[in-house]
Amino acid sequence: MARATASGFEQPFQVGPGPLRDKFDRPVVTISHPAAQGEAAALAREEVAETDSLDVTADDSIKALVLHDWYIVPRMAASSLIAIGDELVGGFTLDSNSHWLAERLRLLGYPVKRITAIRDRPQEIAEQLKRELADPELTHVFVSGGLGPTPDDRTFASVAEALGRELVIWDETLARIERRVRRMHEAGLLESPDVTEGNLRMARIPDRPSHVFKNKRGMAPGVVYEVEGKRIFVLPGVPLELKGIFTEELEPQFLADGSAATVRELRFMFAVEARFYPLMREIEEKFPDVSVGSYPNFETKELVIRCLGSDPKRVDEVIEFVRRRTAQLGMTGEAR
Repeated sequence: MARATASGFEQPFQVGPGPLRDKFDRPVVTISHPAAQGEAAALAREEVAETDSLDVTADDSIKALVLHDWYIVPRMAASSLIAIGDELVGGFTLDSNSHWLAERLRLLGYPVKRITAIRDRPQEIAEQLKRELADPELTHVFVSGGLGPTPDDRTFASVAEALGRELVIWDETLARIERRVRRMHEAGLLESPDVTEGNLRMARIPDRPSHVFKNKRGMAPGVVYEVEGKRIFVLPGVPLELKGIFTEELEPQFLADGSAATVRELRFMFAVEARFYPLMREIEEKFPDVSVGSYPNFETKELVIRCLGSDPKRVDEVIEFVRRRTAQLGMTGEAR
């Protein structure tokens, strides 16, 4: 279902059964229908999830609409990242992939809800992927790392377990690996032109992918699966390969229709963060559709007030509101 918003756009909604208290991941409150609603009041009480005041919604004036045994809640694109590797959780390697993906996804209109780092343990990887798939807020799940030729690269097998699918040799990927191995042999980088068991591991992927990316910079493919209305992207952990697949293949094919949130910042020099507490609380109440945060930078001696929302006009309203109130306190913020 859909309805018109104040900005003139249509806001999609997802419809589902109402009394599902044990399925919600937020506090649940009980509301009563006004007696003046006639027949609609025959259903005296319904349960709905209470909306977080910092959630970014197109219109917070209607937090929930209850009608008979159904509830209607906004459906917005959201992503999660699963970074796999003992080297990440052990502190040996900085997870630059997740930082890069989170920024790209925010700009593309698929903001990240959660980033999780997992060891190279098949059961842990499969369990985490199942948790992401069970999250009703997520529409896209990105898994990176563990697709290489060595025994500790276990991501494809773990994804297959989580999805209940068999591992199969993907012929197109195998053909690309064979061509790359021959070229590397001709260049003197490999002793043999034959594909090894390690090379073959990278062509063995979970069955029934929606799409297999080529990966022009490496052997391990990127793969997409569609499960219960969600897309799962499995990508190599090598940063050069991950970024190449994402920017050249994944983004134009699967993320081109997103709508990025508007971000505005005010920067205050030598400002005490605690002085902003009353202002931040007031903003939460007056502008529940705009997310606002304060971020002190002790190196530059700046305090950044960052506003993020789906409606540029509302975000600008918050920025001007902060500007006026801080001016009354003798502070001037620089806009970014």
